[in-house]
Formats: sequence, C-alpha cells, structure tokens
Amino acid sequence: MKKTFLYRVWQHDRRLCYLLILFGIATLFFNVLGTQVTPFFVWGMYSEKEQPVAQYELLRTTVNDSMVIDASAGYAPGTRFFLGTPLSYYLRMKQNGGIDPTISFLRSKARAAYQYLQPWEARLFNGQVQLQQFPDWYVHYLQEITGQSIYNVQVDVLQVHYDNSQRIILDSSYQLLQWPGH
Repeated sequence: MKKTFLYRVWQHDRRLCYLLILFGIATLFFNVLGTQVTPFFVWGMYSEKEQPVAQYELLRTTVNDSMVIDASAGYAPGTRFFLGTPLSYYLRMKQNGGIDPTISFLRSKARAAYQYLQPWEARLFNGQVQLQQFPDWYVHYLQEITGQSIYNVQVDVLQVHYDNSQRIILDSSYQLLQWPGH
C-alpha cells in the first residue's frame, strides 16, 4: 500500500490526492453514462469497425507548368506536413462554403454552448480573409522549398480509387487553385 502512487500523493499533498480521486470517480461516472469526459478520453473513435473507402481525393501541385511537387519524395517530415496539410485544410474550407471546418464541428458538438465561443470566432479560426490569403502564402512557401522563382501554380484535386490489383485509377479531377488567378 505504501508503494502506491496515491499513497505517495497523499503523503505529499492531501488536497491533490482528493482531487485525483475525485477526477477518477467523475471519469468513471461519466463513462458509465456514455459521455466523453475530456478531449484526453475520447473513446468513440474505437467504437466501431472502419468502413472501406470507395474513393480517395489526392492533391497534385504543379509549379511553373511542368514541375509536379511530390511531397513523399525526399522532403523532411516538417516540409511534407506543410506541403499537404494546409492545402488539405484549404480544400475542406472550400468544400464547406468558405467556413472553417472546425467551426462547423464545434457548432455541432457544443450546440447552444457555442454562443460563448462565438465572440472569439474571428480570432480563433480561419475566415474569408485567410482563405483569400492562402494562395499567396502557399506560393511563397513553395518558392522557399524549391529554391525557384515561381510564376504559376496549379493545384488539382484528383478523385481516385484502387482496382482489384491495387493500382490507382483516376476517376475525375478538378482545379482547386490557380495562381496567379485568371
């Protein structure tokens, strides 16, 4: 008993020990009710089998009409992240009518409680201004990593699927971004 974590906390700080015990009891109580207690204890993502995806969206970035940026080829992990993630988020914002997907998610989860977050929405999330500024930022980033002067960038969304022999088959494509805009 004297070697347990809670006993050591009890010897060090009794209020902290009570707080830890209360947190544990509250977590068990809310889990029994089926409520996700905190962002650290989100179990819903493990609750059901993931369904296979019929179609995937890939992003193809073409620089100066000829160079296709392959984020998986030779870039450091941080560079790969900034080549793909902001671009994917830009796509999600465009698909969401120019509204930050995080806002939509929080509105659906928080419902009426979202009103307390709404006054800070413009400072916390991306909006129309950031959506309009993104192409210039992305081109500047591409210039830094390629070391080339860029006069044209086109980003296409490729909708693909795998065939039975695991080859990628292009179903359709459309243009997401053209810089400079025409």
